[in-house]
Amino acid sequence: MPPKPRVAKPKSTPPASGPKAPKRSHLALAIAGAVAVAAALIVASLVLAGGDDDSSGGTTGITTPTGLLAGIPQDDAFLGNPAADVTLIEYADLQCPICRQYSLDFFPSLVDEFVRPGNLRMEFRGLAFIGPDSEKALKFTLAAGLQNHLWDFQEALYQRQGGENSGWVTDELLREIGSSIEGLDVDQLFVDAERPEIAAQIAETAEQASEADVEGTPWFFVKIGNEEPYHIEPRSLDEFRAALNDALEG
Repeated sequence: MPPKPRVAKPKSTPPASGPKAPKRSHLALAIAGAVAVAAALIVASLVLAGGDDDSSGGTTGITTPTGLLAGIPQDDAFLGNPAADVTLIEYADLQCPICRQYSLDFFPSLVDEFVRPGNLRMEFRGLAFIGPDSEKALKFTLAAGLQNHLWDFQEALYQRQGGENSGWVTDELLREIGSSIEGLDVDQLFVDAERPEIAAQIAETAEQASEADVEGTPWFFVKIGNEEPYHIEPRSLDEFRAALNDALEG
């Protein structure tokens, strides 16, 4: 018998006209709305995981949980079991403070509970619409993906995130992060970041985001098997768990 249509799942509305890039105002609206009405991953009880603010708006003294990604397969932009039937797609800007907060507060639990057991695969789709530091950070993160270390690199960048477009994404910082990741060739990283294929990948993802009506970051879709991805807006870690468990139940 034919598969049952998944009509109960929320889906994003396609844009009314041609492709459009996400606007900076959309991100500001997403942040304000999340604080005001507990939308798009932020609730009042969330706090940043340790560290002291520096003058640029970044944080120091924060480390990724030991062994969080150790032993989990990474393949370019994907994290987790390639045979997993459910994929969580994340659109993110590496300068986005809410993306950073998701990385610190939600991501470790999702990895431990869903990715490490092999039930969920994650896909990173990077956007660079906040500004120049976003683009530079994204180029190097995607370049790290060519060596299957994208997720290590992006997590380290979130730990060191500075003020928006303050020039915090320096060559020195990128080398420091790259050198801290075991098995990553830093010299090759700098070569790959300038490859035309990386620029093409950034443009392709921006087009995908436009077609999917992505309005801010972080923005999440769930994909089950070969079905069309559908948008989710969990307001808490428990709602995230519920959405993913629902997808895993088919």
